[in-house]
Amino acid sequence: MPELIAKVTPIGTSDDAIPISQRIEEDPFAGKYGAEIIEPPYDLMKLASMLETSNILAQCVEAMETNIDGFGFTLEPLVTPEKGGEYPEEAKEEKAKILNFFKFCNPEESFVSIRRKTRRDLETTGNAYWELLRNGRGELAGIVHVPSYTVRLTRLDEDFTDVKVPVRADDLEYEEIPYRKRFRRYVQIQGGRKTYWKELGDPRTIDSRTGRIADPADPKVVPANEMLHFRIYSPRSPYGIPRWIGNLLSILGSRAAEEINYLYFDNKSVPPFVVLVSGGRLADGVRERLEAYVEENLKGRTNFHKALILEAEPAGSGPVSIGPTGQVRMDIKPLTELIQKDALFMRYDEMNREKVRSAFRLPPLYVGLSRDYTRATAEESRDVAEAQVFGPERDEFDFMINRRILADMRVKYWEFKTLSAPQENADKQAEMLSKLARIGLTTREVRRFIEQIMNVDLKVDELEGDWLDEPLEVYLAKLRAGVAGPGEAVAVSKGERSAVDLAEAFVETLLKIREALRRDSAD
Repeated sequence: MPELIAKVTPIGTSDDAIPISQRIEEDPFAGKYGAEIIEPPYDLMKLASMLETSNILAQCVEAMETNIDGFGFTLEPLVTPEKGGEYPEEAKEEKAKILNFFKFCNPEESFVSIRRKTRRDLETTGNAYWELLRNGRGELAGIVHVPSYTVRLTRLDEDFTDVKVPVRADDLEYEEIPYRKRFRRYVQIQGGRKTYWKELGDPRTIDSRTGRIADPADPKVVPANEMLHFRIYSPRSPYGIPRWIGNLLSILGSRAAEEINYLYFDNKSVPPFVVLVSGGRLADGVRERLEAYVEENLKGRTNFHKALILEAEPAGSGPVSIGPTGQVRMDIKPLTELIQKDALFMRYDEMNREKVRSAFRLPPLYVGLSRDYTRATAEESRDVAEAQVFGPERDEFDFMINRRILADMRVKYWEFKTLSAPQENADKQAEMLSKLARIGLTTREVRRFIEQIMNVDLKVDELEGDWLDEPLEVYLAKLRAGVAGPGEAVAVSKGERSAVDLAEAFVETLLKIREALRRDSAD
């Protein structure tokens, strides 16, 4: 793999110190790959450092982490509420347990923060890791983000291990399906010491110091915690590979071009003009002074406009002259046409940024390149990115949470769902809401839909009443007729407003409430 540039740091003590690219620290696993530990296809530390040197990669990665993982989550019920709009008491307790787990899964950072770090690792190195902690009862109790560049994979076990995989049946109860699997372990070296983890779901006791199967009754054993591995699939390696790796040379080329442009000011070697002397010869010592001048007096911004003067003697002059002396002629010749007028490789750098951005399939709007956007094109770009990039990535993450985390917790009544960015087009929302009302969606379903598209909490699962399970148009018709139930907080006179008007007013009211909450939080 080509050498990756890490960072630019100044050398020397003067203010005009010239920045140079330096290499990164050596791989702590160097010399330890082979029989047990698998070497990744690319140096993970160097991949992680690319965010510090690329002029486009960090913007792409941040757009991914913000729009995929930055807006929180909700829990969708897998059961319909009972008569009166109430959920079973067990479902309420289970929801509280799930929310409490994600709220306090880490004492130092939020679940959204963990997710954003996970996405940053995943998009930068192709891999991301969670260390999962259990309490004394063996229940999942915590999540710790582990930097991906520090972790390596071991080879799969030669023997299969019998495990039981929890699968939710139609009645929501879990069945444990027998399954045979070859597990692997994960290892980290820090301070010269190895630490091992086992895969999530591995029933065996693994010693965290050696990575070997151990007797759980042995008091000297330090049991390894479990780890969950996220990766961007690669067909040739158990490690993930970042989606931008095909544009690695473009990233390195842009960095080299920027360094050339930066160093130009302190290392230029073309003077603005030169004084030429003809009809004679260079005086003694001029050649040496000329070489020293170019080396010492042309570099740097303070010497940007210094002139170069050449001294000469008439032909035939000197201690011993033969014949008449020649006439010396002096000319001043400008060299401005040879001086760089603007940054080099601008088109090359622009094309490189486009290549990297296309690797993420992101519209220019998401990386700060929105020069010719209108509202219509911006909304279209957002819709395409949501459907083709962000939405599928959220679904894949939700699958991992539901299948690996919530299944381990034996969650029966709820499903994890990541929220998308709130939609800001009130007219489009009102039109969508009115169409949904016409096809028979209930008030509860419509309110839940509004929660998702607007990223607000309407406390749908905490509300009670039969009116929530009535079709929205039926409910609105009862409101217009003045026959709404006593527990319903809204009433309008008969024939006052249409269903579409009510839907639009509903959305507008929610938007006003959200803006007021934003102002309060900002104050």
